[in-house]
Amino acid sequence: MDTDTDAQLAQRASRLRMRRRGFLAIAGTALVAALAGILVSPLIKSPAQVDAEVKAPAPTVLTAPVSQQVVTSTVLAQGVVAEPAEFSGPVSFSAAGASGDTSGATMPVVTRIFKPAGSEVSAGTVLAEVAGRPLFAFAGSVPVYRDLTVGETGQDVAQLQTGLESLGYSIGSDEPGTFGAGTSAAVTAYYHAIGYSVPQQVTPASGSQPATTTVMVPATELMFVPQLPATVVSYAVTVGQLVSGPLVTLAMGAPVVDGQLDPADAGLVRAGMSVQIGTEGGGGSVGEGTVTSVGTTAQTTNSIAGGSYVAMGVATATALPVSMVGQDVQLTITAAHSAGPVLAVPVAAVFAAPDGGTYVTVVTARGSQVRVEVQVGVIGDGEVEVTPLAGATLAPGDRVVTGENYARLGNSGTGGLG
Repeated sequence: MDTDTDAQLAQRASRLRMRRRGFLAIAGTALVAALAGILVSPLIKSPAQVDAEVKAPAPTVLTAPVSQQVVTSTVLAQGVVAEPAEFSGPVSFSAAGASGDTSGATMPVVTRIFKPAGSEVSAGTVLAEVAGRPLFAFAGSVPVYRDLTVGETGQDVAQLQTGLESLGYSIGSDEPGTFGAGTSAAVTAYYHAIGYSVPQQVTPASGSQPATTTVMVPATELMFVPQLPATVVSYAVTVGQLVSGPLVTLAMGAPVVDGQLDPADAGLVRAGMSVQIGTEGGGGSVGEGTVTSVGTTAQTTNSIAGGSYVAMGVATATALPVSMVGQDVQLTITAAHSAGPVLAVPVAAVFAAPDGGTYVTVVTARGSQVRVEVQVGVIGDGEVEVTPLAGATLAPGDRVVTGENYARLGNSGTGGLG
């Protein structure tokens, strides 16, 4: 048997080493390629995958529950200070004696003014002095048309008696409406209290009847005002001038406020609610008041803001000065609320339909959406009263869609109430 030489063995070992190096090189290349594929594969995307990644996610339906609650809000309104009813009196003065005695005629010249414009007038208040005699006021619906003296009867006498008794002057046993000895004593005490002599009527002697002197109240010294207290608005003349007609004009009661409500807020405001009265533009408070009435229809006549409004009457709790008559004011009703619990949803849940109606979209337990036509009521603090129409149902706890972009109906409306 032939044996290999050392040279042959060495040559064979060299070829084996070369084969082993080639195999390792191929294996290394394969490994590098595999690793590269693993690293690069996330960066390689198909067109479908690219479209899927850039497409906006499906919208999520946002909902809110229907509640049953009292809708509340702070309501701001506008108003204007209006004149109360006015009254002028007495009807006229004449060139007669200060006590009604024409034998010593005096000119009706204003000698003093006790209550200037803006002053309050109550029962028995002496407003001014004409020819040295007082002019005072009592409450009464029947105007002064004659001198009142002992023996006279009528409603005007009863008004005088009521005024005297309100000041603490008793008419004794006189019947209401009859000027007797008790009324005479009361008139005497009143004149003494205000610092003037008591007017008297002298009846000349006639036949066997001697002359008599009785207490009287001249028509030129008394005003019957339909409502007291009142406020002095103006005088026709000043001190030193002759009076030829009504001397003084009174405003009965304090100035009132004619308010103008936004029609959307009218359902939140009712008579009896408190009102803060401030200067236009929120410059400061000028008083308080109470809502006396709320209109039922919208109007535009004499609108302060230029749009439609619902009229609202406001009685002032604190007397506003007569100088504010005609001035615009801001009205704030902080406790405005619906008449009771109502169905309510967020304002964002109500949409306008193309036909002018309004609706909410209810999401059922299965996820479907049902459009419910509603009538919108009062709005306050982000909530709006809704009443389902056309036999539809809506109950507390129902979920309604609160975003227009999510209400994907075939005939979707436009816009919310917000």
